[in-house]
Amino acid sequence: MNIKDIHENWTALGQDDPMWVVLTDPAKKNGGWQPEEFFATGRGEIRDVLEKIKQAGIGLKFGRALDFGCGLGRLSQPLGEVFAVVDGVDVSASMIEKAQAFNRLPAKVFYHLNVRTDLNTFAADSYDFIYSAICLQHIPTKFQKAYIAGFMRLLRPGGAACFQAIHAHGWRQWVPDMAVDLYRKWKNRGKPFIPMHGVPVNQVRAIIEAGGGKVQKIVTTPYGGFESRFGHDVYFVIKSIPA
Repeated sequence: MNIKDIHENWTALGQDDPMWVVLTDPAKKNGGWQPEEFFATGRGEIRDVLEKIKQAGIGLKFGRALDFGCGLGRLSQPLGEVFAVVDGVDVSASMIEKAQAFNRLPAKVFYHLNVRTDLNTFAADSYDFIYSAICLQHIPTKFQKAYIAGFMRLLRPGGAACFQAIHAHGWRQWVPDMAVDLYRKWKNRGKPFIPMHGVPVNQVRAIIEAGGGKVQKIVTTPYGGFESRFGHDVYFVIKSIPA
């Protein structure tokens, strides 16, 4: 998939059942999520991740935050309750449109459509915190790497990032992204679909370090429902302060 294909695929996915596309609980398909219940999961997740960051020995400043792959703003909104300014960015036009409609903090939280393979429209060294969950895993590996490098460019020295990705293992690590996407397109008869792509942990670590970052902690667990194909990785990162 190229960036235009990704944009069109996720714009289509975000039109009919967007809450389920973000949180694919089988019991919530076809409009099963209620907005208050859906957004409450984001508040709980942000509380949890901020506590884990504290436990990892990372001291945060609560200036500007970036929510990468913001979708409907499930995580941007609670980030806006603790950070002075939050930018949510997504490749899906329909998700951004709906996020703006759900925005309870329009003076603090801002949503941006980014149909690019980089984050160069955002200024370097401008974020105290970058967060991304259940997003990178749906992006082809080569683009994931570019976005992770972008995280490091955007972080201020002393800033922190916490993001989730997956890595392929077993037979899946030998199948190219292009082949998987072609198969999924065929299987779904051209309809939009939710892709899955991994990036090896050692490659993520190398990108972080090349961008002036330090990996404070990586939490790797089996990926529920996809254990035979993927592992689940959460990275806690600090951008180094120049000597």
